[in-house]
Amino acid sequence: MADGRDPATGYAAPVREILPRSASIIEAFRESPSSDHPAGPVFDVARKLADQHQQQWRAEDVSRDSNASAETIAESKRFIDDLNSRRVALVERIDEWVAARIHYQADASLHTETLGSVIDRLAIAWVRVNCLTTHDVRDRARPALRQLAELADAYDDLVRDVDAGRRRLPMWRHLKTYRSGS
Repeated sequence: MADGRDPATGYAAPVREILPRSASIIEAFRESPSSDHPAGPVFDVARKLADQHQQQWRAEDVSRDSNASAETIAESKRFIDDLNSRRVALVERIDEWVAARIHYQADASLHTETLGSVIDRLAIAWVRVNCLTTHDVRDRARPALRQLAELADAYDDLVRDVDAGRRRLPMWRHLKTYRSGS
């Protein structure tokens, strides 16, 4: 079923058998799940996205330090650009994986974001919850946790809508480029 088709029948597998649930993606942010799930590559990229966002959170803290030198801030900003460049590439990997496996109904409504973008937003929300909880900012952690839960619900709704043929996902390339060094 590597291409989204059942090897026994040749028919396309239901979307819900190809795309993971939000709970599985969130678990992948913490640790690498078993590789026997058809969405194993999505889990791997999701883990990398969470790592990227954790690094970016720390780099943004450095860049906002009122005692940081201009050189430290500039270095931090360049690092953030590098992280964003890698993040965009990871989102595109998810979108390409999805495009190769999911076939849509021609009359389905177009969703506003790619699946990679939604998983990226899940990773950002998960990192935010962890950082706010860890740094004892509980008054902001509670709404961040609610946002993560709402985004997870919306992701699962989207997968159900794609499976039912009511929605289709866009496929596009990010237009902003990040330059490293030159």
